[in-house]
Amino acid sequence: MSWYWDSYPKRQRIKPKDGLQAKNKRGKFGESWWAQQWIGVLESFGWDNRLARGRSYARGGQVVSMDVKKGEVKAKVQGSMPRPYSITIELPALNESQWEKVIEAMSGQAIFAAKLLAGEMPQNIEEAFKSAGVPLFPRSAKDINADCSCPDFANPCKHIAAVYYLLGEQFDGDPFLLFVLRGKTKEQIIESLRARRVEAAEDGEDESMATVAESAPPLSDLLATFYQAGNDLHQIAPHIAAPDIESPLLKRLGTAPANTQTDLQLIYEAMTKLALSKVFGEY
Repeated sequence: MSWYWDSYPKRQRIKPKDGLQAKNKRGKFGESWWAQQWIGVLESFGWDNRLARGRSYARGGQVVSMDVKKGEVKAKVQGSMPRPYSITIELPALNESQWEKVIEAMSGQAIFAAKLLAGEMPQNIEEAFKSAGVPLFPRSAKDINADCSCPDFANPCKHIAAVYYLLGEQFDGDPFLLFVLRGKTKEQIIESLRARRVEAAEDGEDESMATVAESAPPLSDLLATFYQAGNDLHQIAPHIAAPDIESPLLKRLGTAPANTQTDLQLIYEAMTKLALSKVFGEY
């Protein structure tokens, strides 16, 4: 039957006018560790040939649109037919009980909460999901349900694969899209983390006040020394250290107005370096 397929006319893919452009034109997709983890997991499923064709489609701007929602991704990819193919990628969303465990684990690690509130993905964030008994990333091909309207029987087809790669680049810009796929928006997660921090602070304050009340001597026993100075200032040792997160204040404030983000970033970095040099000398 090879003569049949050899004689069958091959269609050339149609170049869309407004396709999504991949940032990466060669080499690996994704700059952040979480984007590379997403791509690495998919490439570990033995889809090499299919994914290679998908990379070509992604870099060629064939993906027309992509929308990430709770538990699914909807996309349009231009192929060789006039009408773009429709792609649906589903990843199981976590239920409320599972998310409660994940957020509890996140709030228990100060660096988790700090980086997430600053818009970064902590390096070991997967631990929070493992503690809830669920993975952040797919563990096998069975964890992903993908469908394309093209006639290709293979899965993933090149259209689905193209979406996989561009999705990784989307994760670069917004790591919270990973959480959206798992069922929670950025706003919902940050609100939950802040609520947990407030609860922890209130509980700690109550415990601290109770401890002080129990251990403090009666005021009548302190009248003789009440107005005496306490420890000298030089005996107080403040803890000063470089921030764990790059430009945390700017990230907490969100995207700056057009054409000012780069300038603000440079000013912030210069001021941070100057402040640290004043404290530590050369930095």
